[in-house]
Amino acid sequence: MSAVPSMFRQEQCEALKQTLAQVVDRGYFKPAEEDELRAWFACYLTTRSALLEMIDDLRPIAMPGRKQAVNEQQQLYAFVLGYTAACVLVRAGRFFVADLATHKLVQRKLNEAAPTYRIPRKQYTHIYRSLTHPRHAWELYQVMQFARENRAQIDKLADDPRMGPIVHFLDQSESALDMAVQEYVKARLRYRWHSWRRRRASVVQQGLFHLYEVFGRVIADVGNPFHQNRLTPDIHQQVESMLQPGDVLVTRHDQALSNLFLPGYWPHASLYVGPADTRHQLALDLDQERAARWVEPLRVLEAKKDGVKLRPLTETLAVDALALLRPCLSSTEIARALSQALVHEGKLYNFDFDFFTDDRLVCTEVVYRAYEGFAGFDFPLKRHVGILTLTAEDVVRLAVKEKCFESVAVFGTPVLGNQLVTGSSAHQALSECAMHSA
Repeated sequence: MSAVPSMFRQEQCEALKQTLAQVVDRGYFKPAEEDELRAWFACYLTTRSALLEMIDDLRPIAMPGRKQAVNEQQQLYAFVLGYTAACVLVRAGRFFVADLATHKLVQRKLNEAAPTYRIPRKQYTHIYRSLTHPRHAWELYQVMQFARENRAQIDKLADDPRMGPIVHFLDQSESALDMAVQEYVKARLRYRWHSWRRRRASVVQQGLFHLYEVFGRVIADVGNPFHQNRLTPDIHQQVESMLQPGDVLVTRHDQALSNLFLPGYWPHASLYVGPADTRHQLALDLDQERAARWVEPLRVLEAKKDGVKLRPLTETLAVDALALLRPCLSSTEIARALSQALVHEGKLYNFDFDFFTDDRLVCTEVVYRAYEGFAGFDFPLKRHVGILTLTAEDVVRLAVKEKCFESVAVFGTPVLGNQLVTGSSAHQALSECAMHSA
């Protein structure tokens, strides 16, 4: 029992609260902050599950039925253990709801599923409901009454070598159950408001996402079927010879209708991960399922309407314009970034371009979730049509400003035409293109 509150030590809680305060001020989570919260939440849910299981196991002994014969000393021991577990459970839950997850941004994040941590959807709402459920409140009231009636016997256990630490901890935690009826009613009403608000928001989000998906699939398929891509096999071969694992490919299809709805000249981005043996050369942290899907000729991690998939380079380079950008990182950092990005392989495409969740990804989000958080990499999420997102044009601007990426090669801009340039000429071409599209 003494190990239970370790995750609620003041210094840990204060650090997490400071992180969440920064998130709220900024308006969105960065991947590292998201992971910090989920790791804490997974620990909390594991602890909560263990406490609930302990209470269920002790209930028949601590509060036996009329036909059950239980030794009084064993009953008292079981009751104190179960009662202390309940106090810890409620204390932790109230800290979680009243002190930690007070902002709707944090609540929404905690209600997301997190398969990596085996966290199902709507866990925040589930815990909130459990804390304010009338049946649970009545059960706690009965338990508190039993504790008051047997206070003298419980206090005597303070000198028991086995139960003493538990009784001491109970004294510290018992006040968590002491809630006036008026406070409980207010808490219940707050939960009902939260539940209604989340259901309403969920309906709106699902409706909008469905609309975006239908619209996105339609415009993704609209184009000139007789169009010949300007990036020729010869240019393809030259670009392929320059590529290194971790490079970002920013591309454009001239005939794509989706270009009309995206800002700037560059609408699409993907991540070059290299041939299958890259995972051995860089010692990438990759699960067996994804490793089995990484086979030749698949070399690019790219999010398109059919999802986030490993794709052949020939498919990615079937375009009219291209910018090859290289992250300014060491090989060790590149390996970490690729490992982070490949976690998302197999996910669905995000038609509403919202970077808040990571269950579905848009094309630039593959790059964002690979590199955000490394030294010097601070991607500027901006609002486009009310949604915080990162465009391919934003990624290019970082290279133009010589931040995070260097310009390796550029092909097909309005100034260059069907010409491939490298090095300083590539940087100049990107700068000119950015000026024209500003």
